[in-house]
Amino acid sequence: MRALIISTPVDTHFLPMLPLVRALTDAGHEVLVAGQPDVTGPAAAAGLATATFGEAFHYSDLRRGRRPEGLRPIEVVGRPPAQQIDGAAQMWRNHAPYFLYDYLELAREWRADLVISDHMEFAGPVVAEVLGVPSVWHRWGTAPTSTFMLGLTRMWLGPLCERLGLDSVPEPDLILDPAPPALASTEAPPARPVRPEPHTGTGTPWTYAAGPGRRVAVALGGYTLDLDGAPLLRRVLDALAATGGVEAVVSAAPGHRAAIGALPEGMTYTEETAPGLLFPGADLVIHHGGPGSTLAAAALGVPQLVLPQLDETFLAGDKVAAAGAGITLDSAELQNSDAELAAAISELLTAPAFRAAAGRLRDEVRAMPSAADTVPLLEQLTTRQEVLA
Repeated sequence: MRALIISTPVDTHFLPMLPLVRALTDAGHEVLVAGQPDVTGPAAAAGLATATFGEAFHYSDLRRGRRPEGLRPIEVVGRPPAQQIDGAAQMWRNHAPYFLYDYLELAREWRADLVISDHMEFAGPVVAEVLGVPSVWHRWGTAPTSTFMLGLTRMWLGPLCERLGLDSVPEPDLILDPAPPALASTEAPPARPVRPEPHTGTGTPWTYAAGPGRRVAVALGGYTLDLDGAPLLRRVLDALAATGGVEAVVSAAPGHRAAIGALPEGMTYTEETAPGLLFPGADLVIHHGGPGSTLAAAALGVPQLVLPQLDETFLAGDKVAAAGAGITLDSAELQNSDAELAAAISELLTAPAFRAAAGRLRDEVRAMPSAADTVPLLEQLTTRQEVLA
């Protein structure tokens, strides 16, 4: 079987699909990852065959906009309303036509038997339908697009689809969701669960020296720091220092460290970003609500302090808090308060209820079908298609 993987041009949209891609290759199937350099770069680093189209998308540039220098998005516009978060599909609807015909030509020449894409890559089901092969959507977070917004997107892309002989964007043959039940969206179409696996990249697992109770991983994400998040990270570190006796690994690229400043005692910088290397062994993870961090902490049973900045990260924080596995501070006022940060950190490190709830999330994840369990289902899709043909 030949599986063509297509992703919207953000690495954190592609990486949740990586366990399934690896399971396919382990089962002897051929895989080709297509997209812009933002996606094919990480895919090539994972040892996968790639086909690159266009220039890098630079998602953080798009989010920077005309925001005043020195202010994070949450400090300028606050928490976006639910409709705006759901409306993120519009941006990717606008992006879908850019390389659709390139993907279609590639899929024909490569003779793809299956097209797998993230749930915001609307070109995937179109390419598959034109070729007469099955399509799969793989979600990447805890806030997939709602049924209502998907309907609008299909309507907006109707004229493009008509030029290819289709009525609209087809429904995928299968939707996969890596969010455990407690974190999964209730607004999106039904999906088959697939167990999330914390991304490990090619680095070395972090080794915590301290004993249990005070080990913290701080990973606010590259986009947060790119969008003037250094002062927020500084406040987090000062709050950890005030807690006392904390060992922390702090993920930050060297270019941001001058703005963050020297680390308090017991804390260490790392360039590593992969949650599968930083989170195991931690007693608390402080992150921005990105899909990789949220689901990795859930899979590992670690309590979470979520400091959302953009779009669906706010919903991720809501889900974690509702599950009892963490605390979310979802306003600039709360995030910029030394007292609020210190209180949240202290509570998460000492109250056993958070650890227990995080353990329940971990159990939910372990009960989900693995990527390897999912491969036979994909094989059945392509076999069924061959029979129908």
